[in-house]
Parts: sequence; structure tokens; C-alpha cells
Amino acid sequence: MQRMKWLLLLCATLLVFPIKAGAHSYVTESIPNDGEEVDYAVEEINLYFNAGIERVSTASVYNEHGEEIDVERIEVESPDLTVFLTERLLPGEYVVEWKALGEDTHQTEGSISFEVLEYEVEVVEDEEIVEEELVEENGEEVIEEAETGSMEEESNVVKENEAVESSMGRFLLPIVITGIIGLFVILRFGLKRLRK
Repeated sequence: MQRMKWLLLLCATLLVFPIKAGAHSYVTESIPNDGEEVDYAVEEINLYFNAGIERVSTASVYNEHGEEIDVERIEVESPDLTVFLTERLLPGEYVVEWKALGEDTHQTEGSISFEVLEYEVEVVEDEEIVEEELVEENGEEVIEEAETGSMEEESNVVKENEAVESSMGRFLLPIVITGIIGLFVILRFGLKRLRK
């Protein structure tokens, strides 16, 4: 009987542990990624957290001179936060400072940084692509021939899906393991009682 109490205590501890381990909300992935150099127009920044966050969570974007970049709006769809910018980012280095209030009421904060390299911009006129502009680091624009199609948008969607699947797996794994252990303990003691 003493052994049964210890096993039940162990199972209860394992059930509580995953919830406590994932309690504080931190950024696990982002688009653009922390430290990444991107060669496309950044118009929004996606932060993916390891745990749920409240709608009051926020973020600010700064350029390499420490000047704050204008933000159109911030959307929180727990556990993700998206920063929509008023204008696309010009080439340069940027820092995103975030503050998150977790669903567990703990506040966390941190930052990511990335660099925007020279990139091509599609100019759309009357639903057709007319020309592309090459934005250089000094801000000058050079007009080039138009090309249709955008692989970058498809790549961003794939990255977002992978980030969501990855964060869900990290949370569910401890719960599944705990469930298997609990099932094993129940079956073991159930079989012992049937034999008696």
C-alpha cells in the first residue's frame, strides 16, 4: 500500500510538471528569425511563443540608429504575436523588443534582431505587375523589368506552419508521456488485483 501511494504521488508530480515547465512565455521562433539576414520586403514580424500569451502583450521595432519604427497594429492570437508595420522596412539592421503577459500571469520580455539586405519590390498597377524596383542600402531605387510569381510568400507560409507544428509538439510530448506512465501504473495494479 505504501508503494501505491508513492507511485500515485509520482504520477501526480509528472502531471503537474509539464504545466509548470511551460508556464513562462518566451519566443521560440520568429519570422524573420533572430539573427537572420533577409532579402525581401519585411512588412510584418511574427513572434511564436512556447506558451499562451494575453492580448496586452506588445512589441516595438527599432532601426540601427535606435529610432522606433511606426507600427500599424499588433495582433495577438495566443500563442502568436504579429506586428504589422505601416511601411516595409528599408535595408538595415533592426531589433524587435517584446513584452508578453503569459496566461499564467507572469510577464516576460526579450528581443530578436535581424538585418534586411537589398531586395526587389514588385509594383502592382491595375492588378498586373508592371515593374520591379531594386532597393539598395542607401535607399535609392533602380527600375528593372517585371517578373511574375512570388516564391517568398509561399516560403513564409511554410515557415509559419512549421513553427506552429513545432511549438505544439513541445507542449504535447510531456502530456503524452505522463499519460502513458499513468496508464502503465493503472494496468499494473489492476492486473495484480485481478490475480488476487
